Amino acid sequence: MSISDLCIAEDDGMNWFGNISSDSDQPIAAACLMQGHWRHRPHPYAEPVLCRVVIDVAEPRVVAAQFLSDGIAEDLDDGALDDLTQSFVRQDVMYNPSAWGFTPCNVLPGWARPSFSEQQIEELKRIEGYLIEATDDNIDEVLRVRDEFLRGIGVTDHHLARASGEPEYGGTVVSKPSRLLS
Repeated sequence: MSISDLCIAEDDGMNWFGNISSDSDQPIAAACLMQGHWRHRPHPYAEPVLCRVVIDVAEPRVVAAQFLSDGIAEDLDDGALDDLTQSFVRQDVMYNPSAWGFTPCNVLPGWARPSFSEQQIEELKRIEGYLIEATDDNIDEVLRVRDEFLRGIGVTDHHLARASGEPEYGGTVVSKPSRLLS
Protein backbone atom coordinates (compact mmCIF):
# COMPACT_ATOMS: atom_id res chain seq x y z
CA MET A 1 0.00 0.00 0.00
CA SER A 2 1.45 3.36 -1.01
CA ILE A 3 0.94 6.81 0.45
CA SER A 4 -1.31 7.76 -2.45
CA ASP A 5 -3.54 4.78 -1.58
CA LEU A 6 -3.80 5.95 2.02
CA CYS A 7 -4.44 9.65 1.48
CA ILE A 8 -7.72 10.88 0.12
CA ALA A 9 -7.29 12.04 -3.46
CA GLU A 10 -9.35 14.73 -5.10
CA ASP A 11 -8.94 16.07 -8.62
CA ASP A 12 -5.92 13.80 -9.29
CA GLY A 13 -3.98 15.21 -6.34
CA MET A 14 -3.94 15.71 -2.63
CA ASN A 15 -7.10 16.88 -0.90
CA TRP A 16 -6.07 20.50 -0.22
CA PHE A 17 -7.91 22.92 2.01
CA GLY A 18 -8.74 26.26 0.51
CA ASN A 19 -7.16 28.98 2.58
CA ILE A 20 -9.65 31.36 4.10
CA SER A 21 -7.50 34.38 3.44
CA SER A 22 -6.03 35.71 0.24
CA ASP A 23 -2.66 36.59 1.78
CA SER A 24 -1.33 33.03 1.63
CA ASP A 25 -0.47 31.23 -1.58
CA GLN A 26 0.47 27.96 0.16
CA PRO A 27 -2.51 25.65 0.66
CA ILE A 28 -2.40 23.40 3.73
CA ALA A 29 -2.48 19.69 2.97
CA ALA A 30 -5.03 17.54 4.70
CA ALA A 31 -3.33 15.23 7.15
CA CYS A 32 -2.73 11.61 6.23
CA LEU A 33 -2.37 10.20 9.74
CA MET A 34 -1.05 6.77 10.65
CA GLN A 35 -0.41 5.25 14.06
CA GLY A 36 1.86 2.52 15.28
CA HIS A 37 4.67 1.58 17.64
CA TRP A 38 8.38 2.24 17.46
CA ARG A 39 11.46 1.68 19.62
CA HIS A 40 13.16 5.00 20.41
CA ARG A 41 15.87 6.27 22.78
CA PRO A 42 14.35 9.10 24.84
CA HIS A 43 17.91 10.44 25.35
CA PRO A 44 21.37 9.35 24.16
CA TYR A 45 22.22 7.22 27.21
CA ALA A 46 18.87 5.47 27.56
CA GLU A 47 17.92 2.07 26.30
CA PRO A 48 15.38 2.12 23.46
CA VAL A 49 11.80 2.10 24.75
CA LEU A 50 8.58 1.22 22.98
CA CYS A 51 6.68 4.34 21.93
CA ARG A 52 3.26 4.80 20.48
CA VAL A 53 3.53 7.16 17.56
CA VAL A 54 1.29 9.10 15.16
CA ILE A 55 2.79 10.27 11.88
CA ASP A 56 1.47 12.49 9.10
CA VAL A 57 2.83 11.10 5.85
CA ALA A 58 1.48 14.08 3.89
CA GLU A 59 4.01 16.45 5.52
CA PRO A 60 5.98 14.04 6.45
CA ARG A 61 6.49 14.38 10.20
CA VAL A 62 5.83 12.79 13.58
CA VAL A 63 2.76 14.49 15.04
CA ALA A 64 2.69 12.87 18.50
CA ALA A 65 4.55 10.19 20.44
CA GLN A 66 4.53 8.77 23.95
CA PHE A 67 6.52 6.23 25.94
CA LEU A 68 6.05 4.65 29.36
CA SER A 69 8.41 5.69 32.12
CA ASP A 70 7.89 4.01 35.48
CA GLY A 71 4.35 3.13 34.41
CA ILE A 72 3.46 6.73 33.48
CA ALA A 73 2.91 7.79 29.88
CA GLU A 74 5.21 10.65 28.88
CA ASP A 75 4.91 12.75 25.72
CA LEU A 76 8.03 13.22 23.65
CA ASP A 77 9.01 16.89 23.47
CA ASP A 78 9.30 18.83 20.21
CA GLY A 79 13.03 18.11 19.88
CA ALA A 80 12.48 14.37 20.28
CA LEU A 81 9.62 14.52 17.75
CA ASP A 82 11.98 16.22 15.27
CA ASP A 83 14.68 13.58 15.90
CA LEU A 84 12.12 10.81 15.42
CA THR A 85 10.90 12.46 12.19
CA GLN A 86 14.46 12.58 10.83
CA SER A 87 14.96 8.93 11.79
CA PHE A 88 11.72 7.94 10.03
CA VAL A 89 12.70 9.85 6.88
CA ARG A 90 16.19 8.27 6.83
CA GLN A 91 14.71 4.79 7.21
CA ASP A 92 11.94 5.42 4.63
CA VAL A 93 9.21 4.79 7.21
CA MET A 94 7.29 7.82 5.95
CA TYR A 95 7.22 6.48 2.40
CA ASN A 96 5.90 3.01 3.21
CA PRO A 97 4.51 3.17 6.76
CA SER A 98 2.29 0.10 6.45
CA ALA A 99 5.41 -2.02 5.88
CA TRP A 100 6.55 -0.87 9.34
CA GLY A 101 3.24 -1.80 10.99
CA PHE A 102 1.58 1.62 10.91
CA THR A 103 -2.17 1.75 10.29
CA PRO A 104 -4.33 4.65 9.05
CA CYS A 105 -6.33 6.78 11.49
CA ASN A 106 -8.67 9.65 10.61
CA VAL A 107 -8.35 11.45 13.95
CA LEU A 108 -5.53 11.59 16.44
CA PRO A 109 -5.94 8.97 19.20
CA GLY A 110 -7.21 10.34 22.51
CA TRP A 111 -3.81 9.97 24.18
CA ALA A 112 -2.04 12.17 21.60
CA ARG A 113 -0.80 15.66 22.41
CA PRO A 114 -0.56 17.09 18.90
CA SER A 115 2.25 19.15 17.53
CA PHE A 116 1.63 21.50 14.64
CA SER A 117 3.73 22.35 11.61
CA GLU A 118 4.67 25.98 11.02
CA GLN A 119 2.14 26.19 8.17
CA GLN A 120 -0.62 24.80 10.38
CA ILE A 121 0.21 27.30 13.14
CA GLU A 122 0.15 30.16 10.62
CA GLU A 123 -3.23 29.02 9.32
CA LEU A 124 -4.63 28.70 12.85
CA LYS A 125 -3.40 32.22 13.65
CA ARG A 126 -4.97 33.52 10.44
CA ILE A 127 -8.28 31.87 11.33
CA GLU A 128 -8.02 33.25 14.87
CA GLY A 129 -7.65 36.74 13.39
CA TYR A 130 -10.89 36.22 11.48
CA LEU A 131 -12.56 34.99 14.67
CA ILE A 132 -11.51 38.14 16.51
CA GLU A 133 -12.90 40.36 13.74
CA ALA A 134 -16.02 38.23 13.12
CA THR A 135 -19.46 39.77 13.36
CA ASP A 136 -22.77 38.12 14.19
CA ASP A 137 -23.32 37.80 10.44
CA ASN A 138 -20.19 35.78 9.64
CA ILE A 139 -19.05 34.10 12.89
CA ASP A 140 -20.75 30.81 11.99
CA GLU A 141 -18.91 30.66 8.67
CA VAL A 142 -15.53 31.37 10.30
CA LEU A 143 -16.17 28.71 12.96
CA ARG A 144 -17.17 26.25 10.24
CA VAL A 145 -13.91 26.91 8.37
CA ARG A 146 -11.92 26.54 11.61
CA ASP A 147 -13.63 23.27 12.48
CA GLU A 148 -13.16 21.95 8.94
CA PHE A 149 -9.46 22.84 9.03
CA LEU A 150 -8.96 21.16 12.41
CA ARG A 151 -10.92 18.08 11.34
CA GLY A 152 -8.77 17.88 8.20
CA ILE A 153 -5.57 17.71 10.23
CA GLY A 154 -7.11 15.16 12.61
CA VAL A 155 -7.47 17.47 15.61
CA THR A 156 -10.51 17.79 17.88
CA ASP A 157 -11.25 20.21 20.73
CA HIS A 158 -10.02 17.47 23.08
CA HIS A 159 -6.62 17.53 21.34
CA LEU A 160 -6.45 21.33 21.44
CA ALA A 161 -7.08 21.23 25.18
CA ARG A 162 -4.44 18.53 25.61
CA ALA A 163 -1.89 20.45 23.52
CA SER A 164 -2.45 23.66 25.47
CA GLY A 165 -2.81 22.12 28.93
CA GLU A 166 -6.22 23.80 29.24
CA PRO A 167 -9.11 22.13 31.11
CA GLU A 168 -11.85 20.60 29.03
CA TYR A 169 -15.47 20.44 30.14
CA GLY A 170 -18.12 18.42 28.34
CA GLY A 171 -16.06 18.16 25.16
CA THR A 172 -15.63 21.93 24.83
CA VAL A 173 -12.33 23.73 25.30
CA VAL A 174 -12.73 26.45 27.91
CA SER A 175 -10.33 29.03 26.50
CA LYS A 176 -9.76 30.64 23.13
CA PRO A 177 -7.43 28.84 20.70
CA SER A 178 -4.93 31.71 20.98
CA ARG A 179 -3.67 30.25 24.26
CA LEU A 180 -2.43 27.26 22.27
CA LEU A 181 -0.51 29.35 19.77
CA SER A 182 1.24 31.85 22.01
